Amino acid sequence: MVRQISEVLRSHPDYGKRKLNVVDIGGGKGLLSNLLAETFGEDIVDVQVIDISTRATNNGMMRARRRGLENIRFDAMDATKVDIQTKKDLIVALHACGALSDVALGHALCQGAGFVICPCCFNSNPHLRVSVPVKGGDVELVSADDFLRVDPESYTSLKQLAELQGDIKLASKAMHTIIALRAAAVDRLWSSSKRGSQEKIYTSIKTFPIGFSTRNFCLVGKYTP
Repeated sequence: MVRQISEVLRSHPDYGKRKLNVVDIGGGKGLLSNLLAETFGEDIVDVQVIDISTRATNNGMMRARRRGLENIRFDAMDATKVDIQTKKDLIVALHACGALSDVALGHALCQGAGFVICPCCFNSNPHLRVSVPVKGGDVELVSADDFLRVDPESYTSLKQLAELQGDIKLASKAMHTIIALRAAAVDRLWSSSKRGSQEKIYTSIKTFPIGFSTRNFCLVGKYTP
C-alpha cells in the first residue's frame, strides 16, 4: 500500500510544491494512516482518518500521539454523509468492506483526487450511498448499483461469487470483474470532477500475494499529464 500510495503522490502535479492532503476512508485505528504520516513526514502530507467508530478513532489518535505524529487527525464520522470541503489530493482505503469501496471512490471523484483502494467483504454494506459528481459542480447520492451501472440482481450474484471460499480461481475472477466495473465508473465520471478538466487519471488494477489476504486486489488512480 505504501509503495502504491507513494507512486500516486509523486504523480501529483503539486508534489514537492505544497503539502498534499490525504484522506483514509474507514481508516479505523489508523494502522495505515499513522504509517503514511510517519513515512512521508509533515513536509509532504497531512492525513485525515474518517471512521464511524469513535472508539477506533480515539485509539488511533492515542497511537499517533505516542509516535509524536502531528500531521494526522482522526474524525469519528459517517463517510457516506461527510461533506469533504477542504481540497483533497489522495483518497485511500484498506479493507474497505463492500460498498465502502464505492464510497471512497465517490469521494475521490468529487474531489478530483488520486486513489488507492483495497476492497474487502464484497457483500457488506449494500445500503451505503455513493457521492458522485455531476456537471456544474454539484454532487448527488446514488446506490452502488447505479454508480456501477449494473443490474442489482446480477450484481448480487457477482458479489456472492466473489465471496466463494471453495473456489479461489472463480472468486478471483468475480473480484476482478467488480473492480473493473469500479474502474469503468471512474473513467466515465472523472470529467465531471473538480480536476477532471485539468488532469487525467490513469486507473489500474494491482494484486498482491494471496498469503496476505484472499481479497488481494487494489484499485489505483494515478495522475497523468
